[in-house]
Amino acid sequence: MSRTTVLPVTRRATIVGAAVVLAVVALSGCAGTSGSAPEARQSPSKSQSSQSSQSSSPSSAERTPAPTKTTDAAAAATDLTFEDGAALSASTLPAFGLEVSALDGWEQTGEDSSVGSREYTKSDGSVATITQQRITDLDPSMGDRAATEQLFTAAGMPAEQLEEQLLPTMTGGTAQFLSIAGHTTDGSWSATVARAFAKPGAALIVKVQTPSQETLRPDLHDILVHAQVVLT
Repeated sequence: MSRTTVLPVTRRATIVGAAVVLAVVALSGCAGTSGSAPEARQSPSKSQSSQSSQSSSPSSAERTPAPTKTTDAAAAATDLTFEDGAALSASTLPAFGLEVSALDGWEQTGEDSSVGSREYTKSDGSVATITQQRITDLDPSMGDRAATEQLFTAAGMPAEQLEEQLLPTMTGGTAQFLSIAGHTTDGSWSATVARAFAKPGAALIVKVQTPSQETLRPDLHDILVHAQVVLT
């Protein structure tokens, strides 16, 4: 029987993994559907996102009813754009609801509660690190996109090469993230997908490192379609 595991959230500043040399791997569409799992895919542009939200977003009456143990804003967030972050409560805790049993071929090989991360390893040599943290120095008024870009630039990753990605939420929608991928300084291939939540001061990060470029896309797909975003 599968179970949903929510990782601990720690209070400390974060950086996003090791720097890539060049963002040469296009992650657009790298995660297709997997069985009945929601699809993780590239996000539309800002203008497209704005038009889409006006034309297709469900009304508040149509959204999933609020669970008794979550805030109204968190419960209503079927789709979580960067702009939607401004409506979150400062006490909201973003997290990944990972279906451990769904990670076929992956084995948990580490956990570091001091940084709020868990490590998973695959037989092909790939390593995935899923992290969720509190960040103490985010300006809550800066907006989630700017805060997310700041995560990457602080780690030496060029903001102009970031791609938008959509990760599934636990409520059946999608959440906007930014990503970068490329050849790392140690000869492996790496992709980092992250989202900062400026108002509550938190970050969700997925990093996948693989021994070859050929395995980066499918192994990243495995993780992204099951690392569902939940707000509590």
